[in-house]
Amino acid sequence: MNELAITVIGRDRPGIVADVAEVLARLGANLTDSTMTRLRGHFAMTLICVGPAAAEVEAALATLTADGQLLATVREVTPDGETAPAGEPYVVAVHGADRMGIVAAMTRVLTEAGGNVTDLSTRLVGSLYVVVAEVELPPGAAESLAARLSEAATNLGVDVTLRPAEPDLL
Repeated sequence: MNELAITVIGRDRPGIVADVAEVLARLGANLTDSTMTRLRGHFAMTLICVGPAAAEVEAALATLTADGQLLATVREVTPDGETAPAGEPYVVAVHGADRMGIVAAMTRVLTEAGGNVTDLSTRLVGSLYVVVAEVELPPGAAESLAARLSEAATNLGVDVTLRPAEPDLL
């Protein structure tokens, strides 16, 4: 069995998730991890599945992309296996007036502190820009990181919070 990374993007419409999931199910591909969102009217989905060869999945998805409204890519990836989190889970939230470079500056501070962004979402509502990031931090790094994030936020004219993440209930 092959582990595949698949992306599907295009103008949003009802049924895209169902269409993609049905194609994969017919091929016997097991969907293991996925994320999907709508970005300003555009659909974006990334998923990992285990199943047939990439070429077979590409050919099957071609029926969904034939009209040019969707773009699908399929890439074989090397399975990482189960890994324990590399650090402590935290959530960083940033909000303020929209301006260039907010994500770049805040994620650079996280990276320099040894943090790893594991999930990130941004949203522009009018002139308000909101960033929510799930991050893994080295043990004991949160206090000094909070100060560095606050300094970067002040320079950007935005507000930032750093809090421990609640564990997922699965």
